[in-house]
Amino acid sequence: MTGHRRNLCVFTDRFGHGGTQHQFAELVSRLDQSKYNVLVACFSRTGEFFKLIEAASLQVVEFARGRWYAPSTIQCGLAWMNLIRRQNIELVHTFDYYTNVFAGPLTRMAGVPFLVTSRRDTGSMFSLRQRWALRRVFSQSNCVVVNSEAARESLLSEGVPSNMIRLVRNGVNIEEFHSNGNQRAARIRWGWHPAKPMIGIIANLRPEKGHDVLLQAVPEVVQQFPDAHFLLAGPGPRESELRKYVAANGLTGHVSFLGDCSNIPDLLAALDIVVLPSTSESMPNVILEAMSAGRPVIASAIGGCKELIDHSQNGLLFTSGDSHALAEQIVLLLARPELRASLGEAARKHAEAEFDINVAVKRLEVVYDELLDRVPGAA
Repeated sequence: MTGHRRNLCVFTDRFGHGGTQHQFAELVSRLDQSKYNVLVACFSRTGEFFKLIEAASLQVVEFARGRWYAPSTIQCGLAWMNLIRRQNIELVHTFDYYTNVFAGPLTRMAGVPFLVTSRRDTGSMFSLRQRWALRRVFSQSNCVVVNSEAARESLLSEGVPSNMIRLVRNGVNIEEFHSNGNQRAARIRWGWHPAKPMIGIIANLRPEKGHDVLLQAVPEVVQQFPDAHFLLAGPGPRESELRKYVAANGLTGHVSFLGDCSNIPDLLAALDIVVLPSTSESMPNVILEAMSAGRPVIASAIGGCKELIDHSQNGLLFTSGDSHALAEQIVLLLARPELRASLGEAARKHAEAEFDINVAVKRLEVVYDELLDRVPGAA
């Protein structure tokens, strides 16, 4: 790196209700400001994680775009190009689908030397049109940052050259997610029974998160543990549908919907088991957070979940969509508190060793520095 501070623009959609948004705020707020002048661009400042950006005293510019071809969106694009030219931005990093597609082509039109794009999923949820748009943007990038081997494999299968892909796994604020106080104290704060078995899923209520698989497992679990209670933490479009399922199947006494929860560390401290029955995941933050809190995790054997969990060593994996297998593993952990404790402790140590957020920041800075050290325009 040269001696002067380099000018970066990092671009996200918004700051709430998602692992990508949380990871963006955690990473960007920790970038070394003695090395970089950081401009944060977004479509909306809304969301609980914006407080991290504010605390880092970073410059933030909001571009409230409308529909893709609306005049307001075109105006936003022109305004953003003018801004990055005025501020002599040397590198732009887009973090999600919408910012990849919006800002990627405009970065090249504005003459910015370096473009870093992102793949933070396995691409399974995208339409053919969206996949085409992303391939076009990735082909214009200097590199694509992925957060898991699963995401890397998805890019390779789509024809992105391996030398363009950089792996920066998600990180977590280890200290924040260590269990803060004992479980009994956390449950008192939530107003929950101190001894009742508590199983939680912390995920937005979207189809790919597999809430229906967990709900299908509930009757089999409560048959053996009648006091077991299941907590669904997170907002989302499926709430009404899932509530109807719970009521129609007589599960109301065993299932609670918590909505949007801001105090995830305290929630994790109160739980016995964390479940993630997703059908598609790249590098789920909730598993990292649960591991840091010393909580045993049961997750679908897919994508990045398999990279995080070593089955029977620091958590449990089950075949995605198999509610019976999920029920069996929940019952196993409820019946064996010593196994819950050993898996949780192993998970905590694994998170401390491999997924500290400060390590993730350093790895991202290496990506930036390797590009910025090049002569602009060089291959």
